Amino acid sequence: MDNNQSYLLNLHKQTDENIETLRTFAEENSVPIVDRLTLEMIKQVIRLHKPINILEIGTAIGYSAMQFASISKEIHVTTIERDEEMINKAKENIDLYAFNKQVKLVEGNALEQFDNVNDRTFDMIFIDAAKAQSKKFFELYTPILKDGGVVITDNVLYHGFVSDISVVRTRNVRQMVKKVIEYNEWLINHEGYTTNFLNIDDGLAISIKGES
Repeated sequence: MDNNQSYLLNLHKQTDENIETLRTFAEENSVPIVDRLTLEMIKQVIRLHKPINILEIGTAIGYSAMQFASISKEIHVTTIERDEEMINKAKENIDLYAFNKQVKLVEGNALEQFDNVNDRTFDMIFIDAAKAQSKKFFELYTPILKDGGVVITDNVLYHGFVSDISVVRTRNVRQMVKKVIEYNEWLINHEGYTTNFLNIDDGLAISIKGES
């Protein structure tokens, strides 16, 4: 972490302190949750775009879903998770921090849950699950994203490997990085969306859906 990043993180210490205590748990238990500066950027997008219905793919322990919901009582987050241990922890946290009325947890593989979430049109989609499946998630769920809606994809730089795949030594990681690279190139060339990539934390893509 460079000095600029440390400085900015200190500036953002006033983020929701109650929910933020979950970051310690995540770090101690190697649970992947959204990075701090990335979170603040997404929350700012939410404040600007004012989404009411947000779809999140990849709940983990419920941290980001609750952070999004904390911005406004009007926000409703539908979040999908397949890992049973994470599901149980997310349920516990959502109940503990009293977000039951704003956060709906859908259990199962996100590639199989479309029929359980298509009861509404979403204003924003946050993709933060299996990186090799990002394109499939995008294609599956964006039909229920409103025109002008936003898709945010996390980890598009994948630990810095995307910009220099030559440093990757293991076959599995190399295959993962190739998938992320393919997704990024597909996304920037998608005619229906305008996408901006941000070099923040592990990389963020913000895509805006055009008129159909």
